[in-house]
Amino acid sequence: MSDEVSMCVEELSRVNMTIILDPELIEGLTREVVVEVEKMGLKAFVRAEGYAFMRSEVVGQLGLPHLRYAVAGDRAMVWVRAPYRLREDLLAAAGFSIGEYCREVLEAARRIASVFEKYGDRARGILIELP
Repeated sequence: MSDEVSMCVEELSRVNMTIILDPELIEGLTREVVVEVEKMGLKAFVRAEGYAFMRSEVVGQLGLPHLRYAVAGDRAMVWVRAPYRLREDLLAAAGFSIGEYCREVLEAARRIASVFEKYGDRARGILIELP
């Protein structure tokens, strides 16, 4: 594994966010998160627990790391799925370079964090961990 890949894996593995809100606020938060991520050109693919945010479904099909957003009752959570699966050959197959991909995922995470922070004064709890 190259140094660039190792550094990106380390950064992606540090993305962890949770917010606890009244359930009636979760829907609005979720809408805002989806809009913010889509402004970057990522797509929100529906998953059982919430969304997978990726530029294309190919990213998920190749098993590459990507942002996940889940809702469980009064909580919304964000993390990077399988950061250890980052591989240069798979990224190349999806049309990305390591640096470009890592920057894109981390920028999307920062934008989601800004939406979470907007709801911070109404939250019963908030955790935002970013590299």
